[in-house]
Amino acid sequence: MKIITMSAPLFALLFAAGIAPAHAGFPGMPSLGAPAASSGASAAEVVKNTRNALFSFTVAKVGLAEALGGYNTLAADQKLLEGMKNGDAAVTKEQMQTYVSIGSSANVVIEAKAAENAKLDAGNKSKAARSMVDYVKALGSVRKTLASLQGLAKNPMALGSDTGSAMFAVKELPSLLSGGASTTATLFKYLGANGVDLSEAKATANSMEK
Repeated sequence: MKIITMSAPLFALLFAAGIAPAHAGFPGMPSLGAPAASSGASAAEVVKNTRNALFSFTVAKVGLAEALGGYNTLAADQKLLEGMKNGDAAVTKEQMQTYVSIGSSANVVIEAKAAENAKLDAGNKSKAARSMVDYVKALGSVRKTLASLQGLAKNPMALGSDTGSAMFAVKELPSLLSGGASTTATLFKYLGANGVDLSEAKATANSMEK
């Protein structure tokens, strides 16, 4: 099985531009603390950390899409995510698929609004600034947990009942991260030009690189 890794230059690009949607409206989000990466972490722990990181990244993208406006399925996606926020619940492949699907919908809105240089009012600027911080944190969390998961995926037999969700994540997360890298600089420029305060997002990105 081929394990996909993310290069140091790619991670540098992700955090050089720093992006981040908020989790307003989603109380009880799983912690974005560094996922277990030690050799002593069980497969179940790593897979759960991966699920929680992907959930947080999806919520962050939804938050940014909301701040930019024009998100037709926002209420439905928020309601669905609210019902899937249990950080200690068992992990399923279906959960992972749902997060990826909702994140893709949010990305369509984000990319379209950035491309048209949509103007933001004061309320949306404030929401976007908060969202930027959460996006940076979530992106870093996904990167860390993917590294742990890829190590486990070299021995699929050790994953047991988590094999399906783990293999799905190993396949999907690298493209999610590279996709974030390809749009980060554009979004950062767009939001900055629209007067969004990016100081906290930059500080968060810098602290996570250390």
